[in-house]
Amino acid sequence: MSLTWGQIQTWSSAGLSTYAGTVGARRDTVVKQADALQARMTSFKGEGATADALRAKMGVAHKELTTLADDLLEIQEAVKVAMGDVSQVENAVKVALQQASSTHCTISAAGIATCTSPGNSMSQYTRQSIEFSVNRLVGQAVDLANTADTTLNARLQTVGTPGSTAKSTSTQTHDLSDAEQKKFKKMTPEERAKYWSQQSEAQKQHLCDKYPDLIGNADGVEGWARDRANRNRLPKLKQEAKDNVSTYTELLKSPWIDSNTRAYYLSELDKAEKAVKAYDAVQEQLDKGISLEDYQHGKKGDPVSLLTLQNDGARVKAAMGQGDVDHAKNVATFVPGIGTTVEGSMGDYMRQTKNLRSAAMAQGNLSARDVATVAWLGYDAPGKADWKQPQNIPGIISPFLAQSGSDRLAGFMNGMQASRDYGAGDAHMTLVGHSYGSSTSGMAATKVKYGVIDDLVLCGSPGMGTYDAKNYHVDQNHLWVSGVPKGDSVQGMGAIRGGIVGSLGKNPMDSDSGFTHLSDDATGSPKYNKDAPASKPFNFNFDNHSIYLEDGTETLQDIGRVAAGVKR
Repeated sequence: MSLTWGQIQTWSSAGLSTYAGTVGARRDTVVKQADALQARMTSFKGEGATADALRAKMGVAHKELTTLADDLLEIQEAVKVAMGDVSQVENAVKVALQQASSTHCTISAAGIATCTSPGNSMSQYTRQSIEFSVNRLVGQAVDLANTADTTLNARLQTVGTPGSTAKSTSTQTHDLSDAEQKKFKKMTPEERAKYWSQQSEAQKQHLCDKYPDLIGNADGVEGWARDRANRNRLPKLKQEAKDNVSTYTELLKSPWIDSNTRAYYLSELDKAEKAVKAYDAVQEQLDKGISLEDYQHGKKGDPVSLLTLQNDGARVKAAMGQGDVDHAKNVATFVPGIGTTVEGSMGDYMRQTKNLRSAAMAQGNLSARDVATVAWLGYDAPGKADWKQPQNIPGIISPFLAQSGSDRLAGFMNGMQASRDYGAGDAHMTLVGHSYGSSTSGMAATKVKYGVIDDLVLCGSPGMGTYDAKNYHVDQNHLWVSGVPKGDSVQGMGAIRGGIVGSLGKNPMDSDSGFTHLSDDATGSPKYNKDAPASKPFNFNFDNHSIYLEDGTETLQDIGRVAAGVKR
C-alpha cells in the first residue's frame, strides 16, 4: 500500500535514533548475559550424566543468546540505515513545504497543491506552473518515503535468516582491494555515508587504522572515525615535513645551484617549516581535550576532533571540532578568511569557536552535549588585510580562492549532513563565514544540497558569494549578516568594482541583499577600537575586522542565538 503525503509529514529520524539506541542497549544486555554464561560454562567442572546434561543445556542457552544478540544487531543496523532514508524524506518534505509557503500554496493531505495569490493577481498559466512544481516536490518526497519503507521492510524480513550480513560482519574485518579503495574515493558524500553505515564497528576501526589517508578526509564518514584516522596520520605527516626541512636545508648548502633552483629550494623549505608548525598547532589543540571516539565511549572530558588534515595547494589545511559533531543537536561551522593559516591561526579560531559554542549554550539554554562547533580552515585563504601590505588586496577581492574553497566546504557540509542522516539524525546546522570566508561560505551555500544549511551567517564580509540570495540553497528567512560600523574596511570590498557588483558578489550589508541584520555592537570587547574610521571599502583600516566572536560583544551573543536555533 502506497504511503500518502499526510502520513509522511509525521516521519522523524530522531524517533528511529531513539529506537536504535534502545535496541542497542538491549543487545548489550544480551551479550553480557551470553558472556556470563560462557564464563560459567568454562568454569563448570562437573562430571557424570547430570553434569553433561546441564552442560548441554547451557550450550543451547548460550547459542540462543548469541543468536538473539545477532538478530538484535541486524535490527539495529537496519534501523540505522533507515534513519538516513527517513532523514532524506524529512528534508524533501521540508523543501516542498518551503516552496509551497513561498509561492502562496497549500498542500492537502492527499498531496495536491493549490495556489492562491494575494488579490488573485496571478495568471492561470503561472498558477498551474507553480502548482506543478510543488506537486513534483511532493511526489519526490512520497517516492522517497515508499522506497525507505520498502527497503526497511525487506531488511527486517531477513532478520534471523542464514547468511544475514550482521552475523558475518559483526566482529570480522577485511582489507580493501585497490578497486574498492578507488570506488570509495569516487563516492559522493551521500554514497559514502550509506556505505559507512553498513560497516560493523570493528570494520570501521580497522579501516581507520589500515587506511587513515583514505578515511581522514572522506566526506560522509562519521566525525569520530575521521578524527581517529587523522590522529593516526598526524605523526607521519609531521615527520615527513621535518625530513623535508632537513633535505632542503642540506640542498641549499651547495655552492653549485643556480638562482632559480635556489629560489625553488627556499620556497619548499619555507613550506616544510610552516607545515611542521601547522602540525604542532593541531597537536596543541588535540592535547586540550579527548578524542571524539573516547568521548562517545563514555570517557570523561570535552572532545576535540581533527576532521580534516590536508597538505595540498599552498599550505596545510585542517578542520577541528569541539563537542560531539556526530550527536549534538546544533552544529556550527565557522569559516575564517583573510590571513588564515593553520600554523598561525588555529589556536585563535579554536578559541573563538569555543566562545561561539558557549554563547549558543547560554542563549539557547543548552547543555554542552547539545552544541558542537567546527573551525574549518580547509582552504587556501588570501593574505592578511593590512594597509602596509597592499599586494594582498587583489587576492582579497579575487573570487578564485573562494571558488575552489567553496567546493571543499560544500563537500564537508554535505558529508556532515549525510553522516548524520545515517547516524544520530538531522542536526540544526549553521554556517558562519567571516571575512573572505563569508564569500567562500556564500558560494558553498549555492552548492550544498537543500536542507543541509539551516542558517547562514556572514560577518565582516567583502561579498556574499553571489549576486542574488535566491541562489542559496537555504531558507530565505534564515540569512543573517553582521558588520561593525567602524574599523572593518573589508566590508563590501569585493563587491565594488567600477561602481558595479564585484567578483565576490553583492555586499550582504546592503538593504536589498536579502539578509536580516544581526547586532553590530562589539564595543563590549576591550579589543574594539572605538576611534577607528568608518567601515568603508578601501579606508584600509582593519582594527575591528576580527572582533565578531570575541567575548563581551553583542555580535557574539547574537550569532550564538542563531547557532542555537533561537534567533527570530
